[in-house]
Amino acid sequence: MGAFWRRRTSPQRLALGFAAYALIGALLLMLPISTHERLGVLDHVFQSVSAVSTTGLTTVSVGDRYTLFGQVVLLMLIQVGGIGFMTLSSVLILARGRSLDESRLGVLRAGFSMPHYFRMQDFLVQVVVFTLVCEMVGAGVLWWRLSALGVEGALWSAIFHSVSAFATAGFSLNATSMEAYAGDWVINVTLGVLCYLGAIGFIVVQDVWYSVRLRERMMTFTSKTILWMTLVLFAGGTVLLYALDPSLRAMPTGQGLMAAAFQAMSASTTAGFNTVPIGAMAAPALVVLMVLMLIGASPSGTGGGLKTTGVSAILGNLWSVLRGRAEVAWLGYEVPLARVLVAFATASLYLLLLMGGVLLLTITEKRDFLPVVFEAASAIGTVGLSMGITGELSAAGKVIIIVLMFAGRVGPVTIGLALVRPAKDRGLLADDLAV
Repeated sequence: MGAFWRRRTSPQRLALGFAAYALIGALLLMLPISTHERLGVLDHVFQSVSAVSTTGLTTVSVGDRYTLFGQVVLLMLIQVGGIGFMTLSSVLILARGRSLDESRLGVLRAGFSMPHYFRMQDFLVQVVVFTLVCEMVGAGVLWWRLSALGVEGALWSAIFHSVSAFATAGFSLNATSMEAYAGDWVINVTLGVLCYLGAIGFIVVQDVWYSVRLRERMMTFTSKTILWMTLVLFAGGTVLLYALDPSLRAMPTGQGLMAAAFQAMSASTTAGFNTVPIGAMAAPALVVLMVLMLIGASPSGTGGGLKTTGVSAILGNLWSVLRGRAEVAWLGYEVPLARVLVAFATASLYLLLLMGGVLLLTITEKRDFLPVVFEAASAIGTVGLSMGITGELSAAGKVIIIVLMFAGRVGPVTIGLALVRPAKDRGLLADDLAV
């Protein structure tokens, strides 16, 4: 087994690692102590892949069908999927005073989409500490608020939703996600902050920390791009959702704007929580959500999607072509051609997978076109928002969504490289995906 693992490239190890954890999770969920009543094997596999991919699509209600043990299993899978399946084990190796070998470093760089010049050992420790601090603070705030609201099992609910939010997983113990708290600004803001802290990426957090600590401008081009794109997507998404959806405008102004902002946040961070019924939203608003879901979060973070940096490289290329410029520029910086090529390759593979998934779902599911497209976009974007058809998918439909969720989490380019890339590992993912 060791020889087999050593012969694999970093993308292959990344894909195999996530698949192994999803399989282990499914087997644990199949145990009698995991559920209140018997569920099908495919349902357990679906939930496990959804958790590891931090998607949040579920075929059954997690809070109603799974026991505390089953919920803990799902939460561990969410944590592993959020910060990377090799991160915790690598930190334990470092804690024992040992160094990380090159094969492990290659997988970690591929998983985080990190440049080669980052010192991985220091970065991993910072990732784990930052993750635990954010989740503990978030859980504390949610516990206080849920207790004040008289919610049963407030402590466990707070822990579960805090971890799920930071990992941008969107799993909820509530059958209707966070709809019961649509008007509660404390819960909305807390979940939103946790989702953004996870989605913007650990590289940005590191840059901001050093800028504050050293009182110098340490923001890299990547961090500036991520923060600018994140702000534009949030503000633009909020305005468009509120303007295009009558149900949001029918609410009191403050609550309607908060709901629009929450859904823009949830889609753009690929978290997948919802405070309003997604299936009841107007078609134009659903299109906005799909665009936000496909663009997604940022490199080295917990979210999915095309990534803000990749989209910025594509936009920079289009703007340069329209202006007749030979070089690609964004925010005053020249973008290397290799990164532009990777961005277009990623977008192309995403669209091909999305179209293939939609085509197959239209064959297996007898449903209207929009819910099918939305479900597929949510799956490959690892978002978890749904118009309500997940639990009613056929066996074939569930398999299609499982494949899309897995591909979305590992990354279409990583999947492609794992299948066709030569044995020599050139580090393209590590150096060029983080635009």
